Formats: sequence, C-alpha cells, structure tokens
Amino acid sequence: MTSLEFCLSSGMLFLSFCIVGCAVQKQTRPATPFAAVVGPVILAHRGGSLEAPENTRESIAHGIAVGADWQELDVTLSKDGEVVVIHDDTLERTTNGTGKVADLTLAELMKLSAGNPRPADSTATRLKELGVELPAFGERFKDARIPTLDEVLKLPDARLMVELKESPEPEQLVRKTLALVRDSGIEGRIGIACFDARALQLVHDLEPALPLIGLVEDEAGFEKMLELPLAVLAVSTELASLAMEKAPPGIAVWVWTVYSAAQAQEIAALGVHGIITDAPSVVLKALRPDDSAK
Repeated sequence: MTSLEFCLSSGMLFLSFCIVGCAVQKQTRPATPFAAVVGPVILAHRGGSLEAPENTRESIAHGIAVGADWQELDVTLSKDGEVVVIHDDTLERTTNGTGKVADLTLAELMKLSAGNPRPADSTATRLKELGVELPAFGERFKDARIPTLDEVLKLPDARLMVELKESPEPEQLVRKTLALVRDSGIEGRIGIACFDARALQLVHDLEPALPLIGLVEDEAGFEKMLELPLAVLAVSTELASLAMEKAPPGIAVWVWTVYSAAQAQEIAALGVHGIITDAPSVVLKALRPDDSAK
C-alpha cells in the first residue's frame, strides 16, 4: 500500500467512525425540548417559589418572564370537580384558608389569598442548610389567588410540566386535565408528570402523543416507572447520579429541587438534561451567564 493509499484509507476509516459516532449520539440524546442544545433545560418549580408565590398565575408568569424553559405546576380537583393549581391537599401552608382542597368548591377556593405562602418545614430546613433566605412576599402579591389549570394554560409562551397530585378521584383528574389540554391547543408545549405510574399509563392510553414525565422519589420506584414510554425521568437531587445510570438512551433526566447556584452547578456537572428549581433567576444567571448579560 502506498503512503497516499494509506492516508486515504485512514481518512475514510476516521470519517466512518465520526459518522457512526454522530448517529449514535443523535439516537441516544433526548429530543429537544427535553434536553437543551447546550447544558440542561431550566424549569421554574411551581413557577419559582422562592421568587413568587407558588402555583399562582403570578409565579408561572414570573417563570416565563425570567427565561425558564419550562414551568412546573401541580393540579388537583376542587369539590365541584374543577382542575385547580395547588400543591398540598390542604390549604393552610399556601393560602389564608383552612381545611382540605377537595372540600371546597372552586368559587370558595378563589376567595382565598395565595399571595404569601410559606415553605414546607422540610424545605425551610433545607434552605437554612444551604444558606438561602426564606421567601417573604409581604403584600406584593396580595391579589394572587388559586388559579384553575384553564387559566394557566392561556398564559402566553407557557411550556408546562403539569404534575397530577393525589386525588380522591384520580381517573377524573386525569380525564379532566387532558380535556383542558386538548381544548387549549398547546399539546406541543406540555408534559404530564406524576409519581403514580398507573395515572401516567392512563394518560398514555387516552393521549399517546402527550409526553410522560415519571417522578421517582426512591430507588425502588425506578423499575415500575421505566416500564412506561417516558419522555422524562424526574428525580430528587439525591438520585441524580443513579438516574443517569438507569435511564435508557433517549429518556431525559430532570432533577428536583434545586435552590442555589452552587447546587445547580454541581447537578449540571453530572450531565443531567433538566434542572427543576425554585430560584430560576439565580440558576439561569449561574448556568447561562451570557444570556443574563444581554
């Protein structure tokens, strides 16, 4: 073989490796928007609950305004079967009301103020450990109320991770949520999340084109959740490394909940595809400084 032939042969071999390598990378990388082109996607958890009162129209609009790629929110049913946006099954922590959400009608829920919630005790403890100040909104959001999912779906430019919470009527919650999504016309900008694999299976049976986001809070939950046709596997910070090992090619790994810049940088270094944060402004500044400078 002449030197010229050797060079040509070596060059073709190298090109073949590059083509195969690129093809493999393309097949195994989660599709945008579940993974950003560079770095992880940023999700405003409950709209960014350290920066605006959680699960309100104000917080979701805040998450959009500061540049978070997605906005996460929680839904359950009111007494009269309306899909409302709230995390807890009780009212005391996030509103000035008392009792169970499921015991009040939509009209009764909408009379409550949701503008000055307090973090859960476990969250407050974690914030203290991280040296992050507790949110204190005062009267800034005094007009904030518990919104319906329908109201949030109408916010311009929203891309929503909708988490189905536990409900006395789980099938009704799934069906009513999907009906609202269909009517909203934003199917291409929404994913349905849940800790309950059965609820996600029902979502898939009814609307197979909707992306499923499987939530896992312990190692035992991986196997059951990964039996589903997930777009995203979403896990706690403690499970991030394990999730990167267990998630099959093509499934994005999103991590919750991140409260500080240092946390975000540490989690991003693992190669995760998404970071779910209560402090979207802080995390965006840390991970996308060039965008923040514009």
